[in-house]
Amino acid sequence: MAQKNEINFLEFLQTFRRGELIREANDQLEELVRAVKDTGGKGELNLKLPFKINDAGQIECVPQVAMKRPRRPMGTGIYFATEDGQLTRRDPDQEDFLDELEERRSRSDDVH
Repeated sequence: MAQKNEINFLEFLQTFRRGELIREANDQLEELVRAVKDTGGKGELNLKLPFKINDAGQIECVPQVAMKRPRRPMGTGIYFATEDGQLTRRDPDQEDFLDELEERRSRSDDVH
């Protein structure tokens, strides 16, 4: 009686290069889940299984595991533009606010 050597899809994934494909996909899955949890964003894990026939008539597969991790968005920076096109944090149209307490302290220091 002939032994059945065919493998199904799950067996293919599990046995590819002695589990290398599963380990790689699992590592990327864990990284993706952490990133989704940390950022609250969306991500993807893609498994691509391209097959081709080589010159010897064998079927070759070089799997590709790719992760698209979410990125934490950078916060908004607020700046003002000067008349000469430079950026500044200070509003050029707003006068400086003098601290009355600081002014009083300065006067009291002069007295002593």
